[in-house]
Amino acid sequence: MLSYQHAFHAGNHADILKHYVLTYVLQSLNKKEKPYTFFDTHSGSGIYSLQDERIIKTGEAEKGITELLKCPDFPEQMREYINFVEKYHKKNQYPGSPEIERNFMRSQDTLILSELHPQEIQNLQNNMKNPPDFKETPFPTIQIHKRNGWELLNALTPPKTKRGAALIDPSYEETQDYLDAAKYINMVHKKWNTGIIMLWYPLLAHREQEINQMLESICENAKKLNQNIEIKNLTLKVYQKNAPDLPRLYGSGMLVLNAPWQLDENAEQIIKFAQTHLYTDYK
Repeated sequence: MLSYQHAFHAGNHADILKHYVLTYVLQSLNKKEKPYTFFDTHSGSGIYSLQDERIIKTGEAEKGITELLKCPDFPEQMREYINFVEKYHKKNQYPGSPEIERNFMRSQDTLILSELHPQEIQNLQNNMKNPPDFKETPFPTIQIHKRNGWELLNALTPPKTKRGAALIDPSYEETQDYLDAAKYINMVHKKWNTGIIMLWYPLLAHREQEINQMLESICENAKKLNQNIEIKNLTLKVYQKNAPDLPRLYGSGMLVLNAPWQLDENAEQIIKFAQTHLYTDYK
Protein backbone atom coordinates (compact mmCIF):
# COMPACT_ATOMS: atom_id res chain seq x y z
CA MET A 1 0.00 0.00 0.00
CA LEU A 2 1.31 3.43 -0.93
CA SER A 3 -1.25 5.65 0.80
CA TYR A 4 0.57 5.86 4.13
CA GLN A 5 2.64 8.98 4.80
CA HIS A 6 4.55 9.32 8.05
CA ALA A 7 4.30 13.11 7.96
CA PHE A 8 0.96 12.87 9.79
CA HIS A 9 2.66 11.16 12.74
CA ALA A 10 6.28 12.38 12.80
CA GLY A 11 7.48 13.22 16.30
CA ASN A 12 4.66 11.39 18.08
CA HIS A 13 4.92 8.91 20.97
CA ALA A 14 5.75 6.06 18.60
CA ASP A 15 8.69 7.99 17.14
CA ILE A 16 10.01 8.74 20.62
CA LEU A 17 10.16 5.03 21.46
CA LYS A 18 11.37 3.93 18.04
CA HIS A 19 14.05 6.56 17.67
CA TYR A 20 15.34 6.20 21.22
CA VAL A 21 15.86 2.47 20.59
CA LEU A 22 17.43 3.28 17.22
CA THR A 23 19.96 5.70 18.73
CA TYR A 24 20.78 3.18 21.46
CA VAL A 25 21.50 0.45 18.90
CA LEU A 26 23.60 2.78 16.72
CA GLN A 27 25.65 3.88 19.72
CA SER A 28 26.14 0.25 20.67
CA LEU A 29 27.43 -0.59 17.18
CA ASN A 30 29.72 2.45 17.27
CA LYS A 31 31.54 1.16 20.34
CA LYS A 32 33.72 -0.92 18.01
CA GLU A 33 35.76 0.53 15.15
CA LYS A 34 34.69 -2.30 12.83
CA PRO A 35 32.32 -1.18 10.04
CA TYR A 36 28.72 -2.26 9.89
CA THR A 37 25.77 -2.32 7.50
CA PHE A 38 22.43 -0.79 8.43
CA PHE A 39 19.12 -1.40 6.62
CA ASP A 40 16.10 0.90 6.91
CA THR A 41 13.34 -0.90 5.01
CA HIS A 42 10.54 1.68 5.15
CA SER A 43 12.52 4.90 5.25
CA GLY A 44 10.02 7.69 4.64
CA SER A 45 11.23 11.22 3.88
CA GLY A 46 14.08 11.42 6.38
CA ILE A 47 13.25 14.92 7.66
CA TYR A 48 9.81 16.38 8.46
CA SER A 49 8.70 19.97 8.85
CA LEU A 50 6.79 20.58 12.07
CA GLN A 51 4.96 23.33 10.18
CA ASP A 52 3.56 20.79 7.72
CA GLU A 53 -0.25 21.05 7.77
CA ARG A 54 -0.49 17.26 8.19
CA ILE A 55 1.53 17.35 11.41
CA ILE A 56 -0.41 20.35 12.68
CA LYS A 57 -3.70 18.61 11.85
CA THR A 58 -3.03 15.54 14.01
CA GLY A 59 -1.29 17.46 16.81
CA GLU A 60 0.75 14.35 17.56
CA ALA A 61 4.15 16.05 17.45
CA GLU A 62 2.91 18.78 19.81
CA LYS A 63 1.89 16.13 22.34
CA GLY A 64 5.02 14.12 21.68
CA ILE A 65 8.44 15.55 20.90
CA THR A 66 7.50 19.21 21.53
CA GLU A 67 6.18 18.37 24.98
CA LEU A 68 9.18 16.14 25.72
CA LEU A 69 11.62 18.93 24.95
CA LYS A 70 9.91 21.13 27.53
CA CYS A 71 10.73 18.65 30.30
CA PRO A 72 13.75 19.80 32.33
CA ASP A 73 14.29 16.50 34.13
CA PHE A 74 14.37 13.87 31.39
CA PRO A 75 16.33 10.65 32.16
CA GLU A 76 20.06 10.72 31.50
CA GLN A 77 19.55 7.76 29.14
CA MET A 78 17.72 10.11 26.75
CA ARG A 79 20.44 12.75 26.55
CA GLU A 80 21.91 11.73 23.17
CA TYR A 81 18.48 11.45 21.57
CA ILE A 82 17.23 14.71 23.14
CA ASN A 83 20.36 16.69 22.21
CA PHE A 84 20.16 15.50 18.62
CA VAL A 85 16.43 16.07 18.11
CA GLU A 86 16.51 19.46 19.80
CA LYS A 87 18.79 20.85 17.06
CA TYR A 88 16.15 20.05 14.44
CA HIS A 89 13.26 21.17 16.61
CA LYS A 90 14.79 24.67 16.78
CA LYS A 91 14.45 24.70 12.98
CA ASN A 92 10.83 23.46 13.18
CA GLN A 93 11.88 20.03 11.98
CA TYR A 94 11.84 16.45 13.22
CA PRO A 95 14.50 13.98 12.03
CA GLY A 96 13.18 10.67 10.74
CA SER A 97 15.13 7.43 11.04
CA PRO A 98 17.36 7.93 7.92
CA GLU A 99 18.49 11.32 9.21
CA ILE A 100 19.28 9.84 12.63
CA GLU A 101 21.13 6.93 11.04
CA ARG A 102 23.36 8.95 8.74
CA ASN A 103 24.28 11.31 11.57
CA PHE A 104 25.16 8.61 14.08
CA MET A 105 26.92 6.29 11.60
CA ARG A 106 30.57 6.67 10.60
CA SER A 107 32.40 6.95 7.27
CA GLN A 108 33.34 3.24 7.33
CA ASP A 109 29.69 2.17 7.59
CA THR A 110 27.03 1.56 4.93
CA LEU A 111 23.43 2.76 5.16
CA ILE A 112 20.88 1.12 2.85
CA LEU A 113 17.52 2.88 2.58
CA SER A 114 14.36 1.67 0.87
CA GLU A 115 11.13 3.53 0.08
CA LEU A 116 8.34 2.94 -2.46
CA HIS A 117 6.01 5.93 -2.02
CA PRO A 118 6.79 8.25 -4.98
CA GLN A 119 6.65 11.52 -3.03
CA GLU A 120 8.40 10.09 0.02
CA ILE A 121 11.34 8.72 -1.94
CA GLN A 122 11.74 12.00 -3.81
CA ASN A 123 11.86 13.83 -0.48
CA LEU A 124 14.25 11.22 0.88
CA GLN A 125 16.62 11.56 -2.07
CA ASN A 126 16.61 15.36 -1.75
CA ASN A 127 17.17 15.26 2.00
CA MET A 128 20.00 12.75 1.77
CA LYS A 129 21.78 14.85 -0.89
CA ASN A 130 22.24 17.69 1.56
CA PRO A 131 25.08 17.29 4.07
CA PRO A 132 23.83 16.94 7.64
CA ASP A 133 23.70 20.31 9.34
CA PHE A 134 25.05 19.08 12.65
CA LYS A 135 27.60 16.41 11.74
CA GLU A 136 31.28 17.31 11.79
CA THR A 137 32.65 13.90 10.74
CA PRO A 138 32.08 12.27 7.32
CA PHE A 139 28.79 10.45 6.97
CA PRO A 140 28.42 6.83 5.82
CA THR A 141 28.05 5.45 2.34
CA ILE A 142 24.34 5.76 1.53
CA GLN A 143 22.36 3.66 -0.93
CA ILE A 144 18.75 4.59 -1.70
CA HIS A 145 16.46 2.05 -3.37
CA LYS A 146 12.96 2.57 -4.76
CA ARG A 147 12.01 -0.97 -3.87
CA ASN A 148 9.76 -3.04 -1.67
CA GLY A 149 11.52 -2.99 1.70
CA TRP A 150 10.81 -6.63 2.48
CA GLU A 151 12.21 -7.79 -0.84
CA LEU A 152 15.28 -5.59 -0.46
CA LEU A 153 16.09 -6.89 3.02
CA ASN A 154 15.67 -10.49 1.94
CA ALA A 155 17.74 -10.01 -1.21
CA LEU A 156 20.65 -8.12 0.38
CA THR A 157 21.13 -10.19 3.54
CA PRO A 158 23.46 -11.36 4.79
CA PRO A 159 25.40 -8.22 3.81
CA LYS A 160 29.08 -8.41 2.88
CA THR A 161 29.85 -6.64 6.14
CA LYS A 162 27.86 -8.99 8.34
CA ARG A 163 28.04 -6.83 11.43
CA GLY A 164 24.98 -4.60 11.48
CA ALA A 165 21.30 -4.04 12.04
CA ALA A 166 17.95 -3.45 10.38
CA LEU A 167 15.08 -1.14 11.29
CA ILE A 168 11.74 -2.35 10.01
CA ASP A 169 8.76 0.01 10.20
CA PRO A 170 5.95 -0.94 7.80
CA SER A 171 2.65 0.93 7.63
CA TYR A 172 0.49 -1.95 8.95
CA GLU A 173 -2.40 -0.77 6.80
CA GLU A 174 -3.38 -4.30 5.79
CA THR A 175 -3.53 -7.70 7.51
CA GLN A 176 -0.83 -8.85 5.09
CA ASP A 177 1.66 -6.44 6.68
CA TYR A 178 1.62 -8.48 9.91
CA LEU A 179 2.06 -11.72 7.98
CA ASP A 180 4.89 -10.27 5.90
CA ALA A 181 6.69 -9.02 9.01
CA ALA A 182 6.82 -12.51 10.49
CA LYS A 183 7.56 -14.20 7.17
CA TYR A 184 10.45 -12.00 6.09
CA ILE A 185 12.01 -11.50 9.50
CA ASN A 186 12.07 -15.26 10.00
CA MET A 187 13.74 -15.74 6.61
CA VAL A 188 16.25 -12.94 7.12
CA HIS A 189 17.16 -13.91 10.67
CA LYS A 190 17.79 -17.51 9.58
CA LYS A 191 20.52 -16.44 7.13
CA TRP A 192 21.74 -13.37 9.06
CA ASN A 193 21.48 -14.58 12.63
CA THR A 194 24.05 -12.10 13.96
CA GLY A 195 22.20 -8.99 12.75
CA ILE A 196 20.27 -6.82 15.19
CA ILE A 197 16.70 -6.75 13.89
CA MET A 198 14.35 -4.05 15.16
CA LEU A 199 10.65 -4.27 14.34
CA TRP A 200 8.37 -1.37 15.23
CA TYR A 201 4.69 -2.28 15.56
CA PRO A 202 1.51 -0.43 16.56
CA LEU A 203 -0.69 -1.24 19.50
CA LEU A 204 -4.19 -1.40 18.05
CA ALA A 205 -7.07 -2.97 19.95
CA HIS A 206 -8.74 -4.20 16.76
CA ARG A 207 -5.50 -5.84 15.55
CA GLU A 208 -4.51 -7.57 18.77
CA GLN A 209 -4.72 -11.08 17.32
CA GLU A 210 -2.57 -10.27 14.30
CA ILE A 211 0.01 -8.49 16.47
CA ASN A 212 0.32 -11.38 18.93
CA GLN A 213 0.59 -13.97 16.17
CA MET A 214 3.31 -11.93 14.45
CA LEU A 215 5.37 -11.54 17.63
CA GLU A 216 4.96 -15.17 18.64
CA SER A 217 6.06 -16.41 15.22
CA ILE A 218 9.19 -14.25 15.19
CA CYS A 219 10.22 -15.11 18.75
CA GLU A 220 9.57 -18.84 18.36
CA ASN A 221 11.57 -19.05 15.14
CA ALA A 222 14.46 -17.04 16.59
CA LYS A 223 14.65 -19.31 19.64
CA LYS A 224 14.67 -22.40 17.45
CA LEU A 225 17.89 -21.10 15.90
CA ASN A 226 19.41 -19.98 19.21
CA GLN A 227 17.73 -20.71 22.53
CA ASN A 228 19.91 -18.07 24.21
CA ILE A 229 19.20 -15.21 21.80
CA GLU A 230 18.61 -11.81 23.42
CA ILE A 231 15.06 -10.79 22.51
CA LYS A 232 13.54 -7.63 23.97
CA ASN A 233 9.95 -6.53 23.49
CA LEU A 234 9.44 -2.93 24.60
CA THR A 235 6.03 -1.24 24.66
CA LEU A 236 5.00 2.35 25.29
CA LYS A 237 1.28 2.50 26.07
CA VAL A 238 -0.23 5.98 26.13
CA TYR A 239 -3.77 4.78 26.89
CA GLN A 240 -5.18 1.74 28.64
CA LYS A 241 -7.04 -0.57 26.28
CA ASN A 242 -10.25 -0.13 28.28
CA ALA A 243 -9.99 3.68 28.45
CA PRO A 244 -13.04 5.67 27.31
CA ASP A 245 -12.61 7.29 23.91
CA LEU A 246 -9.67 4.99 23.20
CA PRO A 247 -7.72 6.34 20.18
CA ARG A 248 -7.04 4.04 17.27
CA LEU A 249 -3.34 3.86 18.19
CA TYR A 250 -3.03 3.49 21.97
CA GLY A 251 0.72 2.84 21.96
CA SER A 252 3.47 1.04 20.11
CA GLY A 253 6.19 -1.53 20.55
CA MET A 254 9.71 -2.40 19.49
CA LEU A 255 10.74 -6.03 19.14
CA VAL A 256 14.52 -6.38 19.02
CA LEU A 257 16.38 -9.58 18.11
CA ASN A 258 20.01 -9.79 19.26
CA ALA A 259 19.34 -6.81 21.50
CA PRO A 260 22.38 -4.89 22.79
CA TRP A 261 23.31 -5.15 26.45
CA GLN A 262 21.03 -3.28 28.86
CA LEU A 263 18.68 -2.02 26.14
CA ASP A 264 15.61 -3.05 28.10
CA GLU A 265 16.75 -1.52 31.40
CA ASN A 266 17.46 1.81 29.73
CA ALA A 267 14.35 1.83 27.54
CA GLU A 268 12.08 1.06 30.50
CA GLN A 269 13.27 4.26 32.18
CA ILE A 270 12.26 6.24 29.09
CA ILE A 271 8.89 4.47 28.89
CA LYS A 272 8.16 5.16 32.56
CA PHE A 273 9.15 8.80 32.12
CA ALA A 274 6.95 9.25 29.04
CA GLN A 275 3.92 7.74 30.76
CA THR A 276 4.46 9.91 33.84
CA HIS A 277 5.23 13.24 32.18
CA LEU A 278 3.77 13.14 28.67
CA TYR A 279 0.96 10.62 28.44
CA THR A 280 -0.86 10.90 31.73
CA ASP A 281 -3.96 9.21 30.32
CA TYR A 282 -2.13 5.91 30.89
CA LYS A 283 -2.91 4.95 34.50
